[in-house]
Amino acid sequence: MAELPIVAPGYEEENETAEAEEALSGCLMNLCVIDKAVLTEAMGAALRRPFFRILRAVDLIVAAAALGLVIWAIASKQAGSTLVQACFLLAAAVFFYAQQFHLYPRRAVKNQLLRQALDEGSTALENRLWFMEENVANRRGESDELRHMSYQKIKRVSETDRLIVLTTRSRSLIPLDKSGFENGGPEELYRLLRRKAPQAKIEKK
Repeated sequence: MAELPIVAPGYEEENETAEAEEALSGCLMNLCVIDKAVLTEAMGAALRRPFFRILRAVDLIVAAAALGLVIWAIASKQAGSTLVQACFLLAAAVFFYAQQFHLYPRRAVKNQLLRQALDEGSTALENRLWFMEENVANRRGESDELRHMSYQKIKRVSETDRLIVLTTRSRSLIPLDKSGFENGGPEELYRLLRRKAPQAKIEKK
Protein backbone atom coordinates (compact mmCIF):
# COMPACT_ATOMS: atom_id res chain seq x y z
CA MET A 1 0.00 0.00 0.00
CA ALA A 2 1.38 3.40 -0.96
CA GLU A 3 2.39 5.57 1.96
CA LEU A 4 0.57 8.86 2.30
CA PRO A 5 2.27 12.05 3.52
CA ILE A 6 2.51 13.02 7.16
CA VAL A 7 0.22 15.94 7.97
CA ALA A 8 2.66 17.67 10.28
CA PRO A 9 5.46 20.21 9.77
CA GLY A 10 8.93 18.88 10.52
CA TYR A 11 11.51 21.39 11.66
CA GLU A 12 14.90 21.15 13.27
CA GLU A 13 15.14 22.71 16.72
CA GLU A 14 17.77 25.38 17.14
CA ASN A 15 18.71 27.82 19.89
CA GLU A 16 17.61 31.33 19.01
CA THR A 17 19.29 34.61 19.90
CA ALA A 18 17.82 38.10 20.22
CA GLU A 19 19.61 39.04 17.01
CA ALA A 20 17.86 36.24 15.11
CA GLU A 21 14.51 37.30 16.63
CA GLU A 22 15.06 40.80 15.30
CA ALA A 23 15.91 39.41 11.86
CA LEU A 24 12.32 38.14 11.55
CA SER A 25 10.90 41.64 11.34
CA GLY A 26 10.17 42.59 7.75
CA CYS A 27 10.33 39.00 6.49
CA LEU A 28 7.47 37.48 4.57
CA MET A 29 5.33 35.84 7.26
CA ASN A 30 2.37 33.49 7.18
CA LEU A 31 -0.09 32.71 9.95
CA CYS A 32 -2.17 29.55 9.53
CA VAL A 33 -4.51 28.13 12.16
CA ILE A 34 -3.97 24.39 11.94
CA ASP A 35 -7.30 22.74 12.69
CA LYS A 36 -9.30 19.81 11.33
CA ALA A 37 -10.48 21.69 8.24
CA VAL A 38 -6.96 22.82 7.31
CA LEU A 39 -5.43 19.38 7.85
CA THR A 40 -8.18 17.73 5.79
CA GLU A 41 -7.69 20.22 2.95
CA ALA A 42 -3.90 19.76 3.04
CA MET A 43 -4.29 15.99 2.86
CA GLY A 44 -6.65 16.42 -0.09
CA ALA A 45 -3.97 18.42 -1.88
CA ALA A 46 -1.46 15.63 -1.25
CA LEU A 47 -3.85 13.05 -2.71
CA ARG A 48 -4.02 15.05 -5.95
CA ARG A 49 -0.35 14.40 -6.61
CA PRO A 50 0.22 12.62 -9.97
CA PHE A 51 1.27 9.39 -8.23
CA PHE A 52 -1.94 9.14 -6.24
CA ARG A 53 -4.09 10.18 -9.21
CA ILE A 54 -2.58 7.33 -11.23
CA LEU A 55 -2.97 4.92 -8.31
CA ARG A 56 -6.63 5.92 -7.92
CA ALA A 57 -7.27 5.46 -11.65
CA VAL A 58 -5.58 2.05 -11.76
CA ASP A 59 -7.54 0.86 -8.74
CA LEU A 60 -10.84 2.00 -10.28
CA ILE A 61 -9.98 0.25 -13.55
CA VAL A 62 -9.21 -2.97 -11.68
CA ALA A 63 -12.47 -2.68 -9.72
CA ALA A 64 -14.46 -2.05 -12.91
CA ALA A 65 -12.83 -5.01 -14.66
CA ALA A 66 -13.51 -7.27 -11.67
CA LEU A 67 -17.14 -6.14 -11.53
CA GLY A 68 -17.52 -6.84 -15.22
CA LEU A 69 -16.07 -10.30 -14.73
CA VAL A 70 -18.49 -10.97 -11.85
CA ILE A 71 -21.46 -9.91 -13.97
CA TRP A 72 -20.25 -12.03 -16.90
CA ALA A 73 -19.71 -15.06 -14.66
CA ILE A 74 -23.20 -14.75 -13.20
CA ALA A 75 -24.88 -14.11 -16.56
CA SER A 76 -23.16 -17.05 -18.24
CA LYS A 77 -23.69 -19.23 -15.18
CA GLN A 78 -19.93 -19.71 -14.78
CA ALA A 79 -20.08 -20.60 -11.11
CA GLY A 80 -16.98 -21.90 -9.37
CA SER A 81 -13.42 -20.64 -9.33
CA THR A 82 -13.94 -17.89 -11.94
CA LEU A 83 -16.72 -16.24 -9.95
CA VAL A 84 -14.86 -16.64 -6.66
CA GLN A 85 -11.68 -15.11 -8.06
CA ALA A 86 -13.60 -12.22 -9.60
CA CYS A 87 -15.41 -11.50 -6.33
CA PHE A 88 -12.12 -11.64 -4.41
CA LEU A 89 -10.46 -9.23 -6.86
CA LEU A 90 -13.41 -6.83 -6.66
CA ALA A 91 -13.42 -6.92 -2.86
CA ALA A 92 -9.66 -6.32 -2.73
CA ALA A 93 -9.89 -3.34 -5.11
CA VAL A 94 -12.77 -1.77 -3.17
CA PHE A 95 -11.01 -2.32 0.17
CA PHE A 96 -7.78 -0.78 -1.12
CA TYR A 97 -9.62 2.27 -2.45
CA ALA A 98 -11.54 2.81 0.79
CA GLN A 99 -8.44 2.28 2.93
CA GLN A 100 -6.07 4.40 0.88
CA PHE A 101 -8.28 7.32 -0.10
CA HIS A 102 -10.86 7.54 2.70
CA LEU A 103 -9.97 5.74 5.92
CA TYR A 104 -6.24 6.49 6.07
CA PRO A 105 -6.54 10.26 5.37
CA ARG A 106 -9.24 10.62 8.05
CA ARG A 107 -7.15 8.63 10.53
CA ALA A 108 -4.05 10.68 9.73
CA VAL A 109 -5.92 13.93 10.40
CA LYS A 110 -7.42 12.55 13.62
CA ASN A 111 -4.00 11.37 14.87
CA GLN A 112 -2.38 14.70 14.05
CA LEU A 113 -5.08 16.59 15.96
CA LEU A 114 -4.57 14.28 18.93
CA ARG A 115 -0.78 14.80 18.89
CA GLN A 116 -1.32 18.53 18.56
CA ALA A 117 -3.71 18.58 21.51
CA LEU A 118 -1.29 16.59 23.67
CA ASP A 119 1.86 18.49 22.66
CA GLU A 120 0.50 22.00 22.19
CA GLY A 121 -2.77 21.95 24.15
CA SER A 122 -4.89 23.01 21.17
CA THR A 123 -6.73 21.49 18.20
CA ALA A 124 -6.69 24.91 16.50
CA LEU A 125 -3.01 25.82 16.67
CA GLU A 126 -1.68 29.14 15.37
CA ASN A 127 1.35 28.29 13.25
CA ARG A 128 3.64 31.12 12.09
CA LEU A 129 6.32 30.85 9.44
CA TRP A 130 8.90 33.46 8.47
CA PHE A 131 10.57 33.05 5.08
CA MET A 132 14.04 34.37 5.81
CA GLU A 133 16.97 34.59 3.43
CA GLU A 134 18.77 31.73 5.19
CA ASN A 135 15.89 29.37 5.93
CA VAL A 136 12.24 29.07 7.04
CA ALA A 137 11.62 29.86 10.72
CA ASN A 138 8.59 28.44 12.52
CA ARG A 139 6.85 29.26 15.79
CA ARG A 140 3.95 27.10 16.96
CA GLY A 141 1.27 28.49 19.26
CA GLU A 142 2.44 30.61 22.18
CA SER A 143 5.87 29.00 22.33
CA ASP A 144 8.95 31.25 22.36
CA GLU A 145 10.93 28.53 20.60
CA LEU A 146 11.81 28.95 16.94
CA ARG A 147 12.48 25.99 14.69
CA HIS A 148 14.19 26.12 11.32
CA MET A 149 13.97 24.31 8.03
CA SER A 150 16.24 24.60 5.02
CA TYR A 151 14.69 25.62 1.70
CA GLN A 152 16.39 22.57 0.23
CA LYS A 153 13.93 20.35 2.12
CA ILE A 154 10.95 21.70 0.17
CA LYS A 155 10.07 19.22 -2.55
CA ARG A 156 6.67 20.37 -3.82
CA VAL A 157 4.34 23.37 -3.60
CA SER A 158 0.64 22.86 -4.32
CA GLU A 159 -2.57 24.83 -3.91
CA THR A 160 -6.16 24.46 -2.80
CA ASP A 161 -8.86 27.14 -2.72
CA ARG A 162 -7.69 28.30 0.71
CA LEU A 163 -4.19 26.94 1.19
CA ILE A 164 -0.70 26.77 -0.22
CA VAL A 165 0.79 23.43 0.87
CA LEU A 166 4.54 22.82 1.12
CA THR A 167 5.60 19.17 0.91
CA THR A 168 9.02 18.31 2.32
CA ARG A 169 11.38 15.56 1.28
CA SER A 170 10.25 13.57 4.33
CA ARG A 171 6.65 13.84 3.00
CA SER A 172 5.52 16.20 5.76
CA LEU A 173 2.85 18.72 4.78
CA ILE A 174 3.11 22.37 5.84
CA PRO A 175 -0.12 24.33 5.19
CA LEU A 176 -0.09 28.09 4.60
CA ASP A 177 -3.24 30.19 4.66
CA LYS A 178 -3.46 32.35 1.51
CA SER A 179 -5.12 35.11 3.53
CA GLY A 180 -2.60 34.88 6.38
CA PHE A 181 0.42 36.62 4.82
CA GLU A 182 2.17 39.72 6.11
CA ASN A 183 4.90 41.73 4.38
CA GLY A 184 3.77 40.28 1.06
CA GLY A 185 1.47 37.63 -0.32
CA PRO A 186 1.37 34.39 -2.31
CA GLU A 187 3.15 35.85 -5.34
CA GLU A 188 6.03 37.06 -3.17
CA LEU A 189 6.24 33.56 -1.72
CA TYR A 190 6.40 31.96 -5.17
CA ARG A 191 9.12 34.38 -6.27
CA LEU A 192 11.11 33.61 -3.14
CA LEU A 193 10.74 29.84 -3.55
CA ARG A 194 11.79 29.96 -7.21
CA ARG A 195 14.98 31.63 -6.03
CA LYS A 196 15.63 29.75 -2.79
CA ALA A 197 14.13 26.33 -3.63
CA PRO A 198 14.60 25.85 -7.38
CA GLN A 199 14.39 22.08 -6.85
CA ALA A 200 10.77 22.35 -5.67
CA LYS A 201 8.01 21.49 -8.12
CA ILE A 202 5.45 24.31 -8.04
CA GLU A 203 1.88 23.34 -8.92
CA LYS A 204 -0.21 26.52 -8.90
CA LYS A 205 -3.98 26.09 -9.14
